[in-house]
Amino acid sequence: MDINALLDHIHVVQDQLWVDKVNEAHITGRLCQWVSTFHPHNLPCVLDGTFHHGAFNAGMKMVFTDSTAWMVRFPRFGMVCEDHADEKVAIEVSALNIIRNRTTIPVPTVQAWGPAASNKLGLGPFIIMDFINGVSLSSLLQKPNAEQPSRVIRDDISDSDIEVIYTQLANFLLQLFDLDFDQIGSIPSPEAETQSPTPPRPLAFKAQTILQNGGVDTFGDRTKGFTTTTEYFQYVVGQDWKQLVYQPNSTVGFYDAQNKYVAFKVLESLIPEFINAKYDRCKFKLICDDLGLANLIVRGTEDLTVVGLVDLEWSYIGPAQLFGSAP
Repeated sequence: MDINALLDHIHVVQDQLWVDKVNEAHITGRLCQWVSTFHPHNLPCVLDGTFHHGAFNAGMKMVFTDSTAWMVRFPRFGMVCEDHADEKVAIEVSALNIIRNRTTIPVPTVQAWGPAASNKLGLGPFIIMDFINGVSLSSLLQKPNAEQPSRVIRDDISDSDIEVIYTQLANFLLQLFDLDFDQIGSIPSPEAETQSPTPPRPLAFKAQTILQNGGVDTFGDRTKGFTTTTEYFQYVVGQDWKQLVYQPNSTVGFYDAQNKYVAFKVLESLIPEFINAKYDRCKFKLICDDLGLANLIVRGTEDLTVVGLVDLEWSYIGPAQLFGSAP
């Protein structure tokens, strides 16, 4: 559905004001001083390059006098719901720990992290991790100098390069699928200072987006979890219903509302067709809503060996059927 434009204008302003605070912290030297407090020897550091802005995060490469390089990353204020920013960071740290400890997938080592209350700069929750040297696969796959950015793979990439990339991604997905969990829900928070216990219902990308861009809370009672895949899919479809009913601009007229009503009714009725009853209560899997080729860092333009899987936000434990569906 369309975003709520009024909220979007507010969030754009919030984001810019927050970026100004980040720039001020850098100019005054407070950012580097703060990052140095996490180094085991409190070595000085400097910003290397410019800020890296993604859809939900701002990151910066910090280099210490011993040549150690870290990536410092903050959720962007205005792009991530403030009430859930701490949880978003804690969940990503947990996902990185699980993958590092239980697979051979290369992920960055987390050096430090914390909720907004622990950030003396007032810039919100943060993750500090090892900087992975390499090239973002997304930049290699996109058509260079395109007028409009696109996620469509450029047409001059060789079949052999595609095979190298997808063979590695398939290996990663198979390793992730081998991880079993007993219950759908949020990943438990890691051992560190947290604002509150992790609720059973996951902080999924869809619910966060509806809340942030549409102004509608579709999480429901987050203290109540799910025991079956059917329950979870019904919950997800119910989020669309709530957005349709409560977002002021969810429709543009009678016929649009009618079409959306019919579409959601049909989708709701098809849920039983998507689920084999034998696997309604099977083991559940680690889901990352935003996982794709753009999350991969490769060694270079001539060597497509993946050296890092990054940006594991919006991760949670979900149905195996969801993991196994084609992208």
